[in-house]
Formats: sequence, structure tokens, C-alpha cells
Amino acid sequence: MLIVNWMRKDPVTINSDMPVSRARQLFMELKLSFLPVVDDGKLRGILARRDIRQAGAFVTASESVHEMNFFNTRLKVKDLMVRNPITLTINDTVETALEKGIKLGRGFFPVMDQDKLVGTISDRDIFRSFYQILGVEERLCGVTVEIGESVGGTGNDIVRTACTAGALLHSFFILKDPDTGRKRLLLRLRAPQLAAVTEALKQKGYKIIEVVDRTEQAAA
Repeated sequence: MLIVNWMRKDPVTINSDMPVSRARQLFMELKLSFLPVVDDGKLRGILARRDIRQAGAFVTASESVHEMNFFNTRLKVKDLMVRNPITLTINDTVETALEKGIKLGRGFFPVMDQDKLVGTISDRDIFRSFYQILGVEERLCGVTVEIGESVGGTGNDIVRTACTAGALLHSFFILKDPDTGRKRLLLRLRAPQLAAVTEALKQKGYKIIEVVDRTEQAAA
């Protein structure tokens, strides 16, 4: 999954000399959490909405008229932005974004094509991509099967068994249980007779961990 296919293209940007008061208005209007800071076509930093909020809370707590006036009229984006932010490239993958996000505690990355900002990707965008992959909007059914340590042949047999029982496979994922280390196969599928699918898997000796019948939910 290349980032270029999931990122927000042509993102809204601000310049470093913009008053923070104006940037705060943009955050509210656009309902964004981060904005890239670009001067003369060059990425200079990132401004986070929470940084403005924290700065405002500090000024309010100080009860200083001078500091409040400075915050409202003279404080600039460059005074609060994170300089030289960590970036990703259009050749990176969503998996790379997830790895860096978890490792570095980041929820937003500018995406570069050489030295040009061409997009952004955030935890919200990744969440939206998984929303599509999991077929949430299509109200797909879900079956989770424990597969132990063996993945290859076992996974193929589970998929084949489900399809033979009348399921139309949309996607599948392999996850590891963080407590036991055992692996699970998550199936997302269309199945008019989901009970027939789960019964076929049980007859083959597979342990069903979870069944989500969204066909019934949609009808309700």
C-alpha cells in the first residue's frame, strides 16, 4: 500500500509569518489537527492545533494583559511550529507510516516528492483506509479463525473452505495475539448463509474466535 495512493493530495499549507490567531481560525474552519508550514515552496515545519491550544491556555493562566495581547496580535506560526519535521516520501508505504508513527509517537507526516510537499498522511487517513479495506461501508461479514503458528497451507485451506461453503471473499488479514503469540486469520466476506461457512470451518477442526454477521445488522 503506497502512501501516494492514500495520502491527502495538495494539502492546505500556511506560511511561517502567519499570525497564530489566523492559523487558529483555519484549524477551526478546516477541522484539521495539523498544518504544514511552507515558505517559498519549501517545507519549513508543522503546526499542530494542540500547540496553539496549549499556548493559549498558558497565556490565559498567566492573566497577563501584555502576554494576551502578544498572543492575539504578534505571535507567529514560526514561534510555535515544529521545525525540520520528520517526513515520508511518495515511495514509502502505509506500513512504513504505521511503523514510524508508533516508534516516534507521531500521528501526522508530510509526504514529499524529492524536495516538494505533495501530500500529507495522518492516523485519520490510515484509519479511513482500513475502513475501506475492511469493507465497513459495504457491511461485510467477518469470521476470525485461530491458525496457530502455521500460516501458509492452513490459511489457504481456510479461505478455500469458506468460499466452497458459499462465501465471496473480500479480504483477509493475519494478526498475532499479543498475549499468546498465536496467529489469527481475519476474513472479510459476503455470505448469505454465514452459518454454513462457520459450520464448514468447524467441521474441518478450525477454532472460530469471532463471527460478525453484518448482513443481519444491515437488515435491522
